[in-house]
Amino acid sequence: MGVIYRAHDPALGREVAIKLIRADLLDDATDRAEFLARFNHEARAAARCAHPNIVTIHDFALHDGNPFLAMEYVAGETLAAALRREGRFASDRAVAVMTQVLDALGAAHAMGIVHRDVKPANVMLLPDRRVKVADFGIARMESAGLTQTGTVLGTPSYMSPEQCLGEKVDGRSDLFSAGAMLFELLTGAPPFPGRTFTAIVRALTDPAPFDPGPRAAGVPPDLMAVVQRALAKRAADRFATAAAMTAALRLVPDSALAEAPGEAATRVLMAHTHPAGFDPAVLATIERRLAAHVGPIARHLVREAAHEGGSLDALCTKLAVGIEQEAARTAFLRAVQSTMTNASAAVAERQGTAQGTAQGSVQGSVQGTVTSGTAAVALAGAVLDRVRHDLTLVLGPIARVLVSRAAAEGGTERALRRRLAAHIANEAERARFLGDDI
Repeated sequence: MGVIYRAHDPALGREVAIKLIRADLLDDATDRAEFLARFNHEARAAARCAHPNIVTIHDFALHDGNPFLAMEYVAGETLAAALRREGRFASDRAVAVMTQVLDALGAAHAMGIVHRDVKPANVMLLPDRRVKVADFGIARMESAGLTQTGTVLGTPSYMSPEQCLGEKVDGRSDLFSAGAMLFELLTGAPPFPGRTFTAIVRALTDPAPFDPGPRAAGVPPDLMAVVQRALAKRAADRFATAAAMTAALRLVPDSALAEAPGEAATRVLMAHTHPAGFDPAVLATIERRLAAHVGPIARHLVREAAHEGGSLDALCTKLAVGIEQEAARTAFLRAVQSTMTNASAAVAERQGTAQGTAQGSVQGSVQGTVTSGTAAVALAGAVLDRVRHDLTLVLGPIARVLVSRAAAEGGTERALRRRLAAHIANEAERARFLGDDI
């Protein structure tokens, strides 16, 4: 029905993807008018879906009578292509992909938009492991009334039973499709295979509950239980919302996700230990900082990047690429800069091979005197303990190293807190750490 171009927007100086719809292929004037009306409504609906996991619609119009969409250009590959190359995904990676897909669907459903064609070919994987859902081209806006009962749109292997029958659909139909896609990620094959459209539809509309059978071998039972609920034949038996399905996926224990077979699973199992060469406290701090910008996927991104090796600086730079907004990217790098600077000291202190600086507060008191300008000030162990405790609540274990190093510059407790506050990116957390009662 169309062709996609990679193009340049000269007004805004950016690359875009242009999807030109061949409406001229509709010879019947009535069909053509209906198609253009549907396109107009659904393009407006899709353009309202502003979400990090949805391909952005910048503009839409007509060219020589044919409609086109100007969309965000995504440099990546489709999930379908990745499946062809890899066969199946490790459990934790499949869950990481699916939670992002569900976040996108949840945002669309909240605006009354049903995608209606959720499948691997419509999911884009970016190099930094972010996911974007594309092609809301056959989405249905609840108030539009243009996609009537009896109209079957979608890809058979991923359609819900009610969609196959041309019945009214809602967000739970997309969740069925998401479940079908998750099953394929975990097993390497769609849940309802068939050589013909009729065979697939017969399997989908059979009222018998979906039985994965031996195909589920090696898939964690807790995870397969989520898939089976998503693939319930009756919409009422599925998850009510995308958020509910996401919550169920996040309840699957990490230990279960690490049980998937194969080389990928070995990598997952290793991810639950600490990658060689990186301090676990440092990685935990970086993960926490990244999560503020990208959400729970931060855990997977940090562990994958860490196992690829390289320097800590390269690790943080790689992770920063996944943050879309430049200001947020800069804030992330600024927040972890101190972590990178102090990583080697953290390792040394944990191993007991480095004894910090002049204050050496391991025994809970400062030995000797440190200077601040021309004034010599001894910071009591109780003061350092209090500051260390407060900073740990914000930054985690790395606080111990930061406090030890900052205390070497001496001064009052307030001066020490002001120096340490530079490591706290969140304004509210920084204000609480500084306090007014010191």
